[in-house]
Amino acid sequence: MKRFLVFFVAIIVLIVTGCSSNNSNNNESATNTEPAATNASTDADKDAEASATGAEKISAKPIEVNWFFTANTPYTGDEEVFKTIEKYTNIKIKPINVSRADSAEKINTMLASGELPDMMSLQGGQKYADKYGPQGAFLDLTTYMEAGKLDNMKAMLEKYSPAMDLTRSPDGKYYGAPRMYDVPYRADEVLIGRTDIFAKNNLSTKFESFDDLYNTLVELKKLYPDSYPYFVRWGTNHLIWNQAYFRGTDTSFHLDQASQKYVYGPDSQAYKDTLIFLNKLYSEGLLNPNFATITDEEWNELLATNKGFVTIDYPQAGDEIIQTMGDKTPEGFEFTAMLQPKYNDTRVGTIVLSGYYGALKMISSNSKYKDELVNLINWMYSPEGINAMQFGIEGESYEKNADGTVKFLKDFQTPATPNGTITNSGLNNQDLFTVVNQEAINTYELNGAAMKKSVAFLNENNAFGKATFNAKFTNDDEQKEYGDIKTAIDTYVEEASVNVIIGKQSIDTWDTKVIPQVKELGSERALELINKAYDETFKK
Repeated sequence: MKRFLVFFVAIIVLIVTGCSSNNSNNNESATNTEPAATNASTDADKDAEASATGAEKISAKPIEVNWFFTANTPYTGDEEVFKTIEKYTNIKIKPINVSRADSAEKINTMLASGELPDMMSLQGGQKYADKYGPQGAFLDLTTYMEAGKLDNMKAMLEKYSPAMDLTRSPDGKYYGAPRMYDVPYRADEVLIGRTDIFAKNNLSTKFESFDDLYNTLVELKKLYPDSYPYFVRWGTNHLIWNQAYFRGTDTSFHLDQASQKYVYGPDSQAYKDTLIFLNKLYSEGLLNPNFATITDEEWNELLATNKGFVTIDYPQAGDEIIQTMGDKTPEGFEFTAMLQPKYNDTRVGTIVLSGYYGALKMISSNSKYKDELVNLINWMYSPEGINAMQFGIEGESYEKNADGTVKFLKDFQTPATPNGTITNSGLNNQDLFTVVNQEAINTYELNGAAMKKSVAFLNENNAFGKATFNAKFTNDDEQKEYGDIKTAIDTYVEEASVNVIIGKQSIDTWDTKVIPQVKELGSERALELINKAYDETFKK
């Protein structure tokens, strides 16, 4: 998996001018007052309220719909975000959520059964839209868009070319509404670590080469013998891909920026150097040996007990982890960005995102409330809907200061207010919102002390890259052929890569055994297909 859970940097005092969740599920604070319950209102009250907020455009009468999404923290439907939606739209949400670890199995089971909730928010949703939309699982939004009923969505997609092309499925239709980052730049994952430990031991957080990084990890191991100085979570691909990215390559087929053509990453010296480096870390006890299976809880424990120091994660993790660790937080703890090493005298800019992101909201074609849910999605792209999904009910959850900044009227927990008593509001949750804008970035991601320091550090060191977009297939047969080849190759190469990292297979076999097998599996045909799709997507 390539985690593009995203985290955008935009123009503010500390930010670059110009980046998946992430990513915060929480919010900011002021007073601790709960909103009045709306389920005690009469129908007349609700109709009056709907008229007052313009919600008659969303649903003329109160309705209840099921909404599936992934979340590691359970939701009941009583959270602030759902109260906000009901207040503004007359739609009561019944959440159906599963953990990210269980989401793929649950999604596949639902799709196989044909029994879908009214609406679904899916990470990597574009692939589901492309495959199951034409089969009739999801509502075709094309006619709604043509009729002007999705004008807010259409305007947002057109603002960030090529979002319209990327959202369109191979049959030429639209089956989902993508998450959009309405900011010029937002930083995604970065090299991040225990900068307090580095300062305590006079170690540099700026790595000019991979030898510098290696030597620093060796020194940390000497200082903390029970540690795994480089500790990574979220599976094998997350470990390898980020190290490969730092060297300008990839774990699979990827776009080469210089040639604007797709190439195969593992068939490069940079990828072999990635495996050699990781094998050295593994063999010397510098890398956590359970990198393929480590849980978030185990990863947190390494961080909390001074047994993990450098990793790949989102910059806001530096503030969020303090909330997670609570009393376990080490004295003086700081978890902020570091400067990734150069490879062949070139430092690749930190991954950044802007505009289109392939997490989609889709409506079941069997829902009784198709029109209302279309209206709901369109509202989420509107200024009112964007603010509501980020901040709640204006005048109840938040208010605007004279300078346009947001002041919360409830005791939400956020990076800026880690002791807030409302810990799971659902506001600013990437699995729920449809658009994040600069105001939300400023309010949440740029309010935490660690986040501010990370952004300032990356900005000062010119460490940001450029937003890029991958090819979009318009021919479903070619997409299937490419997908089948890629899956077979990726599975084989990941296993071979792990074997090299753990010392089970020599890197000397890479060119003589692995790459020939990759070609046997169809890599050249896959490159032909993906480059054709790229040229068609971007009209080359």
